[in-house]
Amino acid sequence: MAISYTAKAGQAVLLVARAGGDALNLDALQRLRDSLVAQVGSSGKVDFEQVDRVEEGTAALASAHYDVAIVSPVMPHAIEHSSSVLGRVLLALKPSGTLVLYELVLDTATTVEGPPITRTQQELEQQLKFAGFVEARVEVQAVSAEELLRVDAANGSTASATGRVLAATVLASKPAYNVGAAAALSFGKKAKAKAKELAVAPKKAWMLSVDSDDEAEIEDQDELLEEEDLAKPDAASLARPDGVPAKRKACKNCTCGLAEGRMVDESEECKPTDKPKRFTKPVDVVNIKSACGNCSLGDAFRCSSCPYLGQPSFKPGEKVVLGGSMLYDDFMP
Repeated sequence: MAISYTAKAGQAVLLVARAGGDALNLDALQRLRDSLVAQVGSSGKVDFEQVDRVEEGTAALASAHYDVAIVSPVMPHAIEHSSSVLGRVLLALKPSGTLVLYELVLDTATTVEGPPITRTQQELEQQLKFAGFVEARVEVQAVSAEELLRVDAANGSTASATGRVLAATVLASKPAYNVGAAAALSFGKKAKAKAKELAVAPKKAWMLSVDSDDEAEIEDQDELLEEEDLAKPDAASLARPDGVPAKRKACKNCTCGLAEGRMVDESEECKPTDKPKRFTKPVDVVNIKSACGNCSLGDAFRCSSCPYLGQPSFKPGEKVVLGGSMLYDDFMP
């Protein structure tokens, strides 16, 4: 049974089959090849290759070279086309090339023990998708008992499945691209065009981007000011209110206590000295008179210039004397 396919003039056709010792098989292949040569004309060509060589990878098939591939067109043929056969035929086809394949498949309700028929129509369609073919259309028809007898089946199991083994005719296409093809993405072209535009356009320090079609309105800051905001203050408005005395500042070498933060009489006049007091002789705690009255209370209550800084607290009029001797410990055995 031959597949009815009409090739176009100038096409390159790949014919893949198993040429056995069956005379009917050889005659059918020769008639099909002569018909294809006449269809493609002198500008086309028809190449023949054994399916076993294609499966083993010993057949030298040019990549993306053929417009049409016709596989196993006559009986008996390779019963089940492996993934290696389908994959190599796919590589040999041009982008958008056509595959015409003939294979025996099982009915879904049929179980045949042993080879050579092992898969159903649905499994064949899945195998074509895994190989990379698209737009596959499968048509099936029953196989007669005479054709099944020509198939080499184990233990006669194929002949016993008469009426339940189907002949599947497959028409599929290769995708519109070749294996390893590359194409630039659209957003990549836009990015290059944008980069080129930015390289030509002058650089701006800053710009206002407005998404709306209306003109951007910027608020005038001068309109936010009132007339009294623009008036300059006069001296009378800056004068201190009546009855509020000015805050005094501590002068250099202050002696009245204002520098230490103590409350002092505003009428008291601060008489700073040009130089801080320096005591060149030991402090006489009996005759000296404290200005603040806190010298005897300790360093926590003394002024920063107090002559008693560093000495312990004492009673007013009492002379500070360290007891004992510094040469010996206070506690002796």
